[in-house]
Amino acid sequence: MKTLLLEELSWLQIKNAMEAGYKTVIIAAGSIEQHGPHLPEGTDSMLGYSFAEGIARELGNALVAPTIRPGLSEHHMAFPGSLTLRPSTFIALMEDYVDCYIRHGFEKIVILPTHGGNFATVDEFVASAPKKYPNTKIICAFDFDIVNKINEISEKEDGIPANVAGSHAGANETSSMLVYYPHLVDMSKAEEGFMGDFSEEVRNEMFKNGMYAITKNGILGDARPANVEFGKKAAERTVKMCADVVRERLS
Repeated sequence: MKTLLLEELSWLQIKNAMEAGYKTVIIAAGSIEQHGPHLPEGTDSMLGYSFAEGIARELGNALVAPTIRPGLSEHHMAFPGSLTLRPSTFIALMEDYVDCYIRHGFEKIVILPTHGGNFATVDEFVASAPKKYPNTKIICAFDFDIVNKINEISEKEDGIPANVAGSHAGANETSSMLVYYPHLVDMSKAEEGFMGDFSEEVRNEMFKNGMYAITKNGILGDARPANVEFGKKAAERTVKMCADVVRERLS
């Protein structure tokens, strides 16, 4: 199949794919929010499509839903252009997506939050899913633990310190965007942002007081070392690690 994106397929192609065993659907949950002065506000949603399709190809039996966006980005609202949903709206969107795909016969649903602000609510939704959807396996495939593991591997194998790789618009995310959407990256505006340990304490402060309280340019990490070579490794790492998580959680 040339594409695994449901929105790029006809209903007949989807029906044939499902009959051939494609009974898993991946739903990325991104955002529309600031990503520093050098990346577009749709970064999380764009990478959501790219990572979800990569994971689907790794799995070999999955299709990719339209990415959910905006997301939960209240902590970015000090920066112009950012959008945020009410948690109840975000949950309702996930419920409507899941209801539709169950009605069409998908048996396994993977939610891939590619924005950290969505992690906790996606986890809560997935935890409550067995009671509401007892006949459908619904899992989450991305969280802060996986982000930290990816950064640790990057530091060990590529020499990119975790605080440089960052968790928002740093070297890791910027490099991935250079691979998939280079025309939307302005490296002349790449900067250093918050360079401390992005600990649970710092995350709590960010969600309570906003990103601007942590970093005035909206970057967690350092975007300046970003490059395509590192981006390919980072993207491949993310896709393979998430695919392994999906296999484990669906088994």
